[in-house]
Amino acid sequence: MPSRAPSVVRASCGVVVGVCLVPMDAVTLLAAAVAAPFARASARTAAWRDGRVRAAVRVHLRRLERWFAWHTDAPDGTGRPLRYLAARLAVGLLSAGILLLLAYGAFAAVLMTASWAFDLRVPALADDDSDPTTGLTVLSAVVPGGILLYLALMGLVGSAALERAAASRLLGEEDRTQLLAQVEALAASRSDIVAAVEAERRRVERDLHDGVQQQVVALGMLLDRGRRATDPVVRDRLLADAADEASRVLASVRDVAWRVHPAALDTRGLRPVLARLAARATPSAELDYRLDGRPGPAVEACVYYVVAEALANVAKHAGATRTTVTVTSADGVVRATVTDDGRGGASPRGGRGLAGLAARAAALGGSLDVASPPGGPTTVTAVLPCA
Repeated sequence: MPSRAPSVVRASCGVVVGVCLVPMDAVTLLAAAVAAPFARASARTAAWRDGRVRAAVRVHLRRLERWFAWHTDAPDGTGRPLRYLAARLAVGLLSAGILLLLAYGAFAAVLMTASWAFDLRVPALADDDSDPTTGLTVLSAVVPGGILLYLALMGLVGSAALERAAASRLLGEEDRTQLLAQVEALAASRSDIVAAVEAERRRVERDLHDGVQQQVVALGMLLDRGRRATDPVVRDRLLADAADEASRVLASVRDVAWRVHPAALDTRGLRPVLARLAARATPSAELDYRLDGRPGPAVEACVYYVVAEALANVAKHAGATRTTVTVTSADGVVRATVTDDGRGGASPRGGRGLAGLAARAAALGGSLDVASPPGGPTTVTAVLPCA
């Protein structure tokens, strides 16, 4: 259902049309009540009753869409149409009373104002025996009439709000159903996030154990050999090798830290971090960055992980010769796309990396889509809300 509200004039017209439809609602409810005992025993009677109710509801659906900017994507006949017609009848009778008050207030205000203006002019032309308190009497009637007119107008606006509320409650998807669906989606997203975090933790642990730890052991062996060497030439060569190994260890530690969370993302922003990823990718990727400002930290981190994982997959599996990274924003969302001309065949469920990124995007209210037909090209697209 759209979130935009109708104008006051359109909503007021819709209320007036709804008052005109009160007899239809009353007749339909009366027919449904009379047919209810027979509908339990006769399918034909039940179908006739349901047809009458659906026809009346369809009339209101067209009125709601025309005058109240309200519509539902639910199929015809869903929701609680009988309860809606009962609520609509109550709202229609209330609106009819408000319209009567509005008409009376307008009539009183206009009539009393005209009478007051007439009485102000006539004494100047008539005899001096006219009543001088007539103007005050008329004024004392105009003020309550104006107040009554204002209250009736506010009641008309309230009737329009009741129309939309009744339709949303009884014809749209039920609030409880929506809440249950949101709870289920959040529970599934949470479990996916936990699994993704655990997989990432194991990957970092494996990188530290198989990579950094082995390099540190080799560094220690070089230093120990250099400490025990008696030949100055051999000692200098071993110390030089140890210095090179220390540089490689530092680079490996930085790579692992970047995979966990790049510090430059907080200090420098998303664009330079993505530029570095694109430059270090295999093959080098072309970056098309078109964000005016900085999105939120969570969105920046998610975009970074999506691009990093997609580029890593291109280097490992795609056999591509060209890769393009595009980051844009439109309609309140950030869209990050990584496209390569590789062999294709990738799937968001084919590995823990993309599955974890899909869970991360879902936790932010976004989505991750992978289009990778056999033979390519492969396109990984993340759509994330800007807020």
